[in-house]
Amino acid sequence: MLFAMLVMVTGTEFEAQAVYCTPLQIFQQTCNAGGDDGIDVGGEVTWPGEEPAAPDPGHPAPNPVGEVPGAPENPAPPPTTVDDCTRGQDDLSGNCVIDFPEAPEDPEEPFVPTIPAITVTDVASFAPAPTSPTIEPFGIAILGAPMNVAMGAETQTVGGALFGLPMAVTFVPELYTVDYGDGTVIETTTGSGTWGELGQAQLTATPTSHAYQARGTYAVSIDVSYSATVDFGVWGTYPVDGFVVTGGPGVDVRVFEHTSALVDRTCIEDPLGPGCAAV
Repeated sequence: MLFAMLVMVTGTEFEAQAVYCTPLQIFQQTCNAGGDDGIDVGGEVTWPGEEPAAPDPGHPAPNPVGEVPGAPENPAPPPTTVDDCTRGQDDLSGNCVIDFPEAPEDPEEPFVPTIPAITVTDVASFAPAPTSPTIEPFGIAILGAPMNVAMGAETQTVGGALFGLPMAVTFVPELYTVDYGDGTVIETTTGSGTWGELGQAQLTATPTSHAYQARGTYAVSIDVSYSATVDFGVWGTYPVDGFVVTGGPGVDVRVFEHTSALVDRTCIEDPLGPGCAAV
């Protein structure tokens, strides 16, 4: 409902006139219709810059929204990361406790395996391939004349595992045993080359040559004896007791008898001619 209050204002320069105040102006005290004392509309108004009135002890002010009675005015926020935690603090203080493990005083001893004495049987499966001889001249021999056996072997290293440990075993040729197949066996610590490699003429004696005394076919074989050393890397190097021997296959040599005769045809033209037949 709208209403207005009519008041009379007197003064030396103005005639009496009516002053109208709206209810909103009266409430805001922007229109004085009742003299210097103003209009009492009840309640209290605090203008900017004034100190707020003290609360009535009988009517305590309500708590701000979100506050809990009895809680501290500025509680510390709970830690959210490891960096917010302090070693050894009691978690009742609101901070977490970190249990840092202590470093061991002595580092762990490195692993050192126990390696027994190594025998040829332990490394036999790693042995080099057998050696085959080269027979001169052309895999045949002349009765009573030297034939040549060329042979050779090289140092070889093979990797693998032994006793469950990674290793490398090195084989070094130390001894050659030559079996000519007629009961003659020789040993040499070095290999031997061909007549051409040695710079010699055919049918001349070499360290590994042999002259057969009977016609026939003979099997020549070479056995190579290797010394072996096993390398376990950081766990040391161990020599092998004894020699690892690889036995080579036999290579046939046909021995012919040589006779001098005047013939009208060669053995190629007449293989059954005089002096051409061989047992």
